[in-house]
Amino acid sequence: MTGRGGTRDVLPRDGGAGGIPHAIHQTWVSEDVPEAWQGYQASWQRHHPRWTYRLWTDADIRAFVAEHDAWFLPIFDAYPEPIMRVDAFRYFLMSRLGGVYADMDFECLRPLDALLSPHELVMGVEPDAHAGRLLARERGLERVVCNAFLASRPGHPFWEHVIRQLVARHREPGVLDATGPFMLTAALESWTGAAPVHLAPSAVLYPRAAPARGEEPAPAAYPQDAHAVHHWAGSWIRDRPQSLRAAGHAQIPFRITDRVRPVVDGELNLAAARERAAAADTRPLVSCLMVTARRPALATRAIRCFQAQTYAHRELVIVDDDPDAVLERQVAALGDDRIRHVRLAPADASLGALRNVAVEHARGELLAQWDDDDLCDPERVEVQVAALESAAADICLLRREQMWWPARHRLAVSPPRPWEGSMLARRSVVHDYPEQPRGEDTALVTRI
Repeated sequence: MTGRGGTRDVLPRDGGAGGIPHAIHQTWVSEDVPEAWQGYQASWQRHHPRWTYRLWTDADIRAFVAEHDAWFLPIFDAYPEPIMRVDAFRYFLMSRLGGVYADMDFECLRPLDALLSPHELVMGVEPDAHAGRLLARERGLERVVCNAFLASRPGHPFWEHVIRQLVARHREPGVLDATGPFMLTAALESWTGAAPVHLAPSAVLYPRAAPARGEEPAPAAYPQDAHAVHHWAGSWIRDRPQSLRAAGHAQIPFRITDRVRPVVDGELNLAAARERAAAADTRPLVSCLMVTARRPALATRAIRCFQAQTYAHRELVIVDDDPDAVLERQVAALGDDRIRHVRLAPADASLGALRNVAVEHARGELLAQWDDDDLCDPERVEVQVAALESAAADICLLRREQMWWPARHRLAVSPPRPWEGSMLARRSVVHDYPEQPRGEDTALVTRI
């Protein structure tokens, strides 16, 4: 058995009845595995002391592809992300040598013999919660098959099918679609071969869901039949900073969807959008609609966010059914004719009903939800209008938001999903909000 940093050729030991070799493969950039993951790495060797173990470095990975499948090198070398090369390698590795592949953030809990025997190929399904998240829903996936753990006999024909999918998808811009779990899931869904593929339920290999950024990891209590656990470190994720006011940076990633299915991924050039706006004779009026009551301090802060917006042709409609006139007086003192305060007598109206009152008072052809407990970037309206116009779309939503819990001194970034509170939409598609006390904006956005 080779330990950390071993680089000799793998000589797989005989496997079980399914022919999966007793060999464990892991990958890292170099032989220097981060200390935080060395315990996970050791867990595979501890539970399989007689199995062959190999750590593949980036240099080893390319050499392997060059030796065994040199025809793939033009695609391999052209991948824009290093993780794409690691993803592709693991499929070629399973096809050529077989054994068990596990990501470095995977922890082994018990020997794999019972899980692997008598199967020829074993993969795992991610937790059900992952299939319910936006990225999977956009692709119509009912389940997500993960590529963080793979076990196979050499020469299983499924891997040739996967490799054909790699070639077909090599221009996909995202890791998940080009080489990762979404590609692997689609490959399995289209597999018609006779050779069996065993899918282990999530409780066996993925007993915990990946936490959203900013969330605390779930407690380490796993089902009795769990053989391993993926800790979802996401070391390959490299989010680009999106400071729009940074010098020379005005590219904003966006996605166009049709009935939640993705159509286009791209970048919005804000500088070019500003040039087009400056040359236009008129700009659409944006009505920012805020419903509030009994919290004038929050409302005042949201008003300041409105006043700081860089998009010029805008108005703020405030619907207020607070029995106290504090906010009304504060708005009057501002003397800003772009802000209109609509005072209603307290009548226990639902939030949906109050939002409909705001829509009735709006003058703009574009409507933006403007919640009183949100802080909005000064460029929010400008960016969303530019996106809406560039895409000729009906509605624009932010895919992520920063979440702030002041009392808990906590700031987090949301998971990707269509955030209904960030809606900017054409008036023609915004019909009545459902008259319900909460969730009315979710229902409206879902209907649109």
